[in-house]
Amino acid sequence: MPYIAVFDIGTTSIKGVLLDQQGASHGVSSVLLDTHWGENGEIEQNPDDWWEGIKEIADKWWNVYGMDPDQIISMTFSGQMEDVIPIGNRRERAILYSDTRAGAEADWIRQTCPSLQDAIGNSIRASTPLAKLRWMQTHHPDVYQHASQFVFSAKDYIIYKLTGAVVTDPTTGATTGMMNLDTRQWEKDSICIAGVDPAKLPALVPSEETAGYVTKAAAEQTDFLAHTPVVCGSGDAGASTIGAGAVHQGDSYVYIGTTGWAAVVRDNVQSKESLDGMFHLAHLPENTVIAIAPLLNAGNVHRWAVQTFVGTAEAAHYEAFENMVQTSLPGSNGLIFLPYVYGERCPVHDRDAKGAFWGIGPTVAKHDFARAVMEGLSFSFKQIIDALTAGAAGTITLIGGGTRSASWCQMLADCIGRPVRVPADSEYMPAIGAAAAAFIASGWASDYRDFARNIIMPAAAAVYEPDQSRYEQYQEIYQCYMEMYPALRPIYHTYKQ
Repeated sequence: MPYIAVFDIGTTSIKGVLLDQQGASHGVSSVLLDTHWGENGEIEQNPDDWWEGIKEIADKWWNVYGMDPDQIISMTFSGQMEDVIPIGNRRERAILYSDTRAGAEADWIRQTCPSLQDAIGNSIRASTPLAKLRWMQTHHPDVYQHASQFVFSAKDYIIYKLTGAVVTDPTTGATTGMMNLDTRQWEKDSICIAGVDPAKLPALVPSEETAGYVTKAAAEQTDFLAHTPVVCGSGDAGASTIGAGAVHQGDSYVYIGTTGWAAVVRDNVQSKESLDGMFHLAHLPENTVIAIAPLLNAGNVHRWAVQTFVGTAEAAHYEAFENMVQTSLPGSNGLIFLPYVYGERCPVHDRDAKGAFWGIGPTVAKHDFARAVMEGLSFSFKQIIDALTAGAAGTITLIGGGTRSASWCQMLADCIGRPVRVPADSEYMPAIGAAAAAFIASGWASDYRDFARNIIMPAAAAVYEPDQSRYEQYQEIYQCYMEMYPALRPIYHTYKQ
């Protein structure tokens, strides 16, 4: 049976899956990743760990699942975006999307290139790769000079390792601060003004095009057959959007991974948005964009709470934490949680923001803290969902690893007052969405809408219906929640740890 091999390289893990022509999953595997947190604000990963993870999953396919490399007709990827990853003969760590050391450089670019933000459809921020590249030139000029080129998604580094091609897709390109959102080409004049050499940028390649073929050297390391086609694929937001079946204007969904986001498909960029920190990304179907509101605090805070209130973040402890959440009643006995444990970039853009509990009284118990964490995370998602899809009704799709918490899924439905649809194997939907590009390249689908119609939407799904009484209760609590950050903001910026 022929398969398409798909890898999703996230922050916490790499997921691999083999899909047959009907979209059925085989050989589902994952490998955990480590992140380096430095004392000067560094948030980095070793790209060689991604490569080793790919090899580990491939070895499992051949030696545990009994797959044969000649069954793989094509492979493709999704991956974390907004990274800065040097390509060259020196081993350097990748600067991740959540690393915000380049704040001063972002300010300088905004002042020096005032028209750039209109062209790229986004703001230049401390997390923007263009700002990070300028930061690198100042603080680590040797790294910048020795890099022959840079890529900006983890999946593009693996494409380079497999094929030798240095490419990226337009969805990833839209996060760099360097790609014109309309033309889907690099803004070379502004890039030069910002001091970056355009020759160091990857080629922009449509997601469904073949980036290259597995080299003999890569085949020897992975046991994939030499000359296997490698399709460019998409940055994680584009792949997740396809995986959620969001291919038409107005389609929306929520993703809960280590970080999270809410997104809606549009046919243009709206000039006035109510959320600070929103992105506009090139979607895989042509002439559409994804308006996406990203959250730094999602599954990572869930994991923090499990470790804090139960123990280590093992599967059994997640189950114990789930029981704690369900023991507490809606409203968490008056306790409200602001979930900005890792700072935040949307709905507020504040690296100094912190998490906070309010309402601790003598009857508050540990299980109330557990539920308050999950309610606070749900309120944060509600804030961006309401801003993106104001007035919208109907079911909203929820994907990502956070969907394993049934109480969280139900809580989101109760908070937003809309049914929440959770596809089966939701954790792997970004990888399955990434497969759309290879399905098209292989002739298994005519376009992205055809893929969504025949592969995504027929999949089994659970639906969580909102409880009206809980919705009304949460509406009142939400008003208090919305007052917490403005009240605490002066403290964050006066007292910095």
